[in-house]
Amino acid sequence: MDIISPYSEDEQNLVDNFVLPEDRVGDNQDPLALEIPDEELVRIHKTAIEGDNKVYEGKYNLNARRRKNELYLFGRHIDEKESKGEFKKYESRGGDNVIYEIEASLKPLAMSHLPDMMILPGSEEPEKQDTAKKLSDVINDQNKKRKQRKILAIGFKHLPVYFTGILKCRWDPSLGTDGEERFDVVNPMNVIVSHTAKTNDTEDMDIVSEVTPTNVQELYMRFPKKKEALKAELIKNGVLLNETESWKSLATEVDIWEVHFTWYKKGGRVLDEPLESIFEPGIKWEKIECVMWRYGNVILDKMLDPNFDYEGEDIMTVQPDPQDASTKKVMEPQDMLNALLNGDLSTIKKEKIYHNYFKAPRKPYFFFGYDQWGKIAYDETSRIEQNLRNQENLDDQVKRIVDQIKQRIKHIWSKESSLKADDVQRLDMDNPNLDVLVDGDISKVHGTVLPERPDAAQYKSVQDTRERMYALSGSTAVRGQLQSDVATTNQIAREADFTRSDDLVEDTINAACEWMADWRMHMIKLRYTEDHLIQRVGKAGSTVYNRIRRDMVSDGMEVITKSSSTDKQRGKNNALNSAKLGAPYTDPISFFEDMGMTDPEGRAEKGVMYATAPDLYMAKYIMKKNTTPDLVNALNGTPTPQPTPPVTPPTQPEAPTPVNTQAIPATPPVAPTANPIGV
Repeated sequence: MDIISPYSEDEQNLVDNFVLPEDRVGDNQDPLALEIPDEELVRIHKTAIEGDNKVYEGKYNLNARRRKNELYLFGRHIDEKESKGEFKKYESRGGDNVIYEIEASLKPLAMSHLPDMMILPGSEEPEKQDTAKKLSDVINDQNKKRKQRKILAIGFKHLPVYFTGILKCRWDPSLGTDGEERFDVVNPMNVIVSHTAKTNDTEDMDIVSEVTPTNVQELYMRFPKKKEALKAELIKNGVLLNETESWKSLATEVDIWEVHFTWYKKGGRVLDEPLESIFEPGIKWEKIECVMWRYGNVILDKMLDPNFDYEGEDIMTVQPDPQDASTKKVMEPQDMLNALLNGDLSTIKKEKIYHNYFKAPRKPYFFFGYDQWGKIAYDETSRIEQNLRNQENLDDQVKRIVDQIKQRIKHIWSKESSLKADDVQRLDMDNPNLDVLVDGDISKVHGTVLPERPDAAQYKSVQDTRERMYALSGSTAVRGQLQSDVATTNQIAREADFTRSDDLVEDTINAACEWMADWRMHMIKLRYTEDHLIQRVGKAGSTVYNRIRRDMVSDGMEVITKSSSTDKQRGKNNALNSAKLGAPYTDPISFFEDMGMTDPEGRAEKGVMYATAPDLYMAKYIMKKNTTPDLVNALNGTPTPQPTPPVTPPTQPEAPTPVNTQAIPATPPVAPTANPIGV
């Protein structure tokens, strides 16, 4: 169906091509263009990488400590010692990997109940409050997706091993109909950050360099303008042998650098208050965030951070009364046409709107951190590193016990037994079918030496070391080992340990969820130019659809954590304890809500009905009788009457249609056959 314009063709052209006089001269410059020479970028980045590696490896021995943590977490240190020949053939290789046991108990605690996020509307307007609630529901549903839980879990497990865990946000145009934001886990071994950064906040990091594995074919597709320079660099580095591009050479794996860095630009586009140099008075500087991709000495691409609206969108407003700002409004086509026809452009103003949730560009990374010390971006230590010595001691203790248990009885033979040294060597005294015949008195020619067996002190030492490792990592509460004769002491100990776990989750999982929610809000406002239909699950298990668009994210909105995972765990424990006390300390709806179950009202209704009126429960929920008459009949044992089919009145015979027999010629009679068939 064609839409008929209310304007004539000339009037429509005026509206479509309206330009303010001051905008007659256009600026076609790329808003993401970055005017830094490639040679300068290569030199700066190589110098930065060299300096950062010198500090992290020379001063902190970072990678070696990371590898050791990983070896002990997965119990591979035993295999490494064996490969180095540190064990004799008869020694046991056993160990008790408590580090893995501890980490396996902490991860479920942190991930059992992800935090609930809330979007503050930043305004008392009912419309904005309703929009904030819809956004909260969408973000909370995304928070509970299996993929996001997996990403958070891997980042949480990376933290004590690599002294950080890294998440990354990027826009993926292949997701959905119009693209969608996605979050990935980045291996910390592939990332180098500025050694000058004192915290894990990306605002303190001038450069974040990530090694990205790819292949030659993908590089050619992603950076077609640099294909020739890239090919020459690949040949120079020995990746390609010659100019010939075979399928094998195109599939060759290479590593490139993706570098997010902060730069200071003299003058230029200024979004916030510019910096003024004390060395050059009057010169304004703009702090900008940039990204580049580098392979060897070739800058594959460079630009301003693409996840930010630098250009903005121009809107036209009209203010009929210059003295009254309340009359200002966004111009409709009719307002624009009237102003053009009247020749009065003084009431028309152009305003620029930036579609950004963030006030300034941000590097798209999140760095987990807990044992921060204000010296570097990574944690100073971790619970795994602190337990390495305990794990080594425990392995030695367990090995000693196993070796003692494995020792067999020593048999000693006298030369009077007529046995030679070779004969004794061949005897397998552990073989139950072996019999030995010797000369002389057996008590004089044969004797045994009983081996040393583990005593109670050794087993207690093992148990003490295990408990010490759990206490050091703050996971005794989830292990359930805090017990004493006094109930109050038990409760205080559990609360103290949950407080420590809550602090760990607050600095890691909750902070990561807030970061992800902030980036979702930013991506919605930046890139959701069309309606995105998001499917989610309602409270009662029903399917709910929400339409999300960039206009829903308004200025002043803020993401906060409504409740943490350990808050929910503590509430769950309190609900179970209150349920044991019974009424009036708990009620069904509050119990189901604290337990985090779906449809608490429906569950409470079913529970109360089952307890007070089991016959009604049977009729309504088992027999599926939903109407009042059906319920009454089911309770009384009366079968539900079947509906009587409607009685169809008898059909009246139609009157015969009169036929004009004179108009139809009479059919002559057929003469009988002379020889009928069968006669």
